[in-house]
Amino acid sequence: ELLQVLDELGRDAGCLNRPSDVAVDAHGDLYVCDRGNDRLVQFNRAGLFIEAMRGDAVMTERGADKLMANPDMLRWRDHITDLGREKLFWKPTAVKVDDEFGVYVIDSGRFRMQIYRKIFRELSEGQIDPAHTYADPKIN
Repeated sequence: ELLQVLDELGRDAGCLNRPSDVAVDAHGDLYVCDRGNDRLVQFNRAGLFIEAMRGDAVMTERGADKLMANPDMLRWRDHITDLGREKLFWKPTAVKVDDEFGVYVIDSGRFRMQIYRKIFRELSEGQIDPAHTYADPKIN
């Protein structure tokens, strides 16, 4: 039984362009690799857009050690003119979510994996508004 289709093509919030993988966390949030837009898009369980992540890679200590030990790689890095752009996703193709809300994104265009952690706060029953007060009834 088909429940929902997320199919709006484009670059705007909530739109997709060549999605390549999807993962679902324990809260029901969807993470979609939006390969054509070079980003990871998060939707809630009702399919409503939450946010788009463009990537924010940093070099780990182990990565720096590997770079310093590899003269060819070090010379290649000297030719990079825009290090800010290097932090961003370039053709993310796969995403997985673990039980502790770690989000693992394969960034194929840059030959790496970026790892994120979902930050959230659990709400008690008394902190959640009743469903009839929502602007969009699908949020329930």
